[in-house]
Parts: sequence; structure tokens; C-alpha cells
Amino acid sequence: MTGVPLILVDAATSFTQLPITASTWQVSKNFFPPSNEIDQNVLNLYREQIPQRQKYLLQVPNMQDYFELYNTLVPEVFCRDLVRIGFIGDGGKWICNPSSVQSLPECVVYSLGIAEDPSFEESFQNFTQNKCLVRSFDKDLQSSKTMKRISAANGIFMKALIAGKTNKSKNHYTFKDIMNTFGDTRVDILKIDIEGAEFDIQDELISVPICQILIEIHGKSAKHTLQLLQKFSINGFYLFSYEINGRYHQLSEYSFIHQDCFKDYGIKTIYGKYLS
Repeated sequence: MTGVPLILVDAATSFTQLPITASTWQVSKNFFPPSNEIDQNVLNLYREQIPQRQKYLLQVPNMQDYFELYNTLVPEVFCRDLVRIGFIGDGGKWICNPSSVQSLPECVVYSLGIAEDPSFEESFQNFTQNKCLVRSFDKDLQSSKTMKRISAANGIFMKALIAGKTNKSKNHYTFKDIMNTFGDTRVDILKIDIEGAEFDIQDELISVPICQILIEIHGKSAKHTLQLLQKFSINGFYLFSYEINGRYHQLSEYSFIHQDCFKDYGIKTIYGKYLS
């Protein structure tokens, strides 16, 4: 088993890089800094379970059987203020410490997939008193009513499809080109609900600086879903929440935060990374 980079954060939010392997786990766990958020025995148990979780993930099948995947998933970081924002039914997203955006010099929310329902954007902006700029995108034009709702949430709408290559005549844009269009250098919150197209744009999603990814994944199989989760993990994202769709069990909401944004969003406790 190869070493898994694990970023540790002490009470003063200083960062240290430490390679963790199954063979060195019992020794290296003694070097974890104490946490005043979570009982140390609980933290130790989370970390001792990492090799077993990684072993179980190797058994995730290439079929519509999510038993191993769903029973293995746990958060990789602790979010003190974890809250579900948006419609109580389908469409809500779990977000980590949203009040933290108030202390940021600026905040940008990107929303991929509107489908005439900007309820998440409205709820988030109501919670933060319209602190952020909202960029909303959909492959289809939206009704005037939806456009007014987006505008009232300090947002704008653009008919666009995220793609690997920009073709303005087809409204296809790379993520970088869209950000350049608006002059954005970082996305604080990226909401994605594009009915399976997330697999087609996964390379675009990791090509730009993003703090939190809130995504509904529509996998063709459990292994297909796991591969996307692992891609996020390899590129510095930590899982902090997941919610299985009660009607369509192959669908699930996943929420990730990037290690570069831990300080901005008050992440101090790392349970341990096991997805990569």
C-alpha cells in the first residue's frame, strides 16, 4: 500500500504534511496533534479504520450495487457548522461552515444546472445576506420568472455548457474560459446538478481553484461513482458529507472541501483521508 498524503491541522491552524501507510499507522498516529473539537479516542478510531476502509473500497463492484460503497463512506474532515441549504426535498446541498464567507474579502458561487429551480442559490444568499456573487449556468434558457429570482439573489445567468474545449457558437466553454469571462480567480462554492454530465467534465472541475464542491453524482455503477470521488480526493478535496437519494439509491449528494481552503472555512480536525 502506498503512502497517502494527509494534511494535519493543529489548533492554531498551521499545516503539516505527513505520509500515512497501513504499516506505519500504529506508530504515526501518535504524531497527530490533539484536537479540542473531537474526543481524541474517537479521532484515533477514525484513523485506525482507514486501512480497512481502503480495503473495502477495492471491493466496490462495477454494477448497480452500492452496499460496499455506501457502508464505507464517512467524512474525512470535521465541519463544526454543517448545514443543508436549499429546498428541504430534492435539490438541497450540504455545505461546510457557510458563515465563514462573511470574513472573506469576496465570495463567488458557481451553479451548474438550474432547471428552473434556483432555490439553493436563494437560500444560500438569504443565509449570507447576499454576500456572494452568484454565476448560474444551464444548457437551456430559463424562464423570465427564474431569471428574476436569480437576479434578486445577486446572480446572473449564462446559457452555457461546460466542455473540454470552448466553442462559442455552441455555447460550449471550458471552466477556465468562463472564469476569465467574469474575471474570477477562485470559486468558493461550486454547486453541480447536471444529471450525469459531471463525468464528462471531471477534468474541468479540477482545473480551477475551487473551495467547496457540492455535487449530485449519477453513476452508472458503484465503481463508476467511486472513481469520480477518488479523482476529487487525489486532487486535494476531502469528503465532509454525503446523502443517499431516498428514491433512487444510485444517486447521492456529495460535498467536498479543498485542503487549500481549510483555514478560510475553519477546518481544524482531519479524521483522515481514505478515498485516495
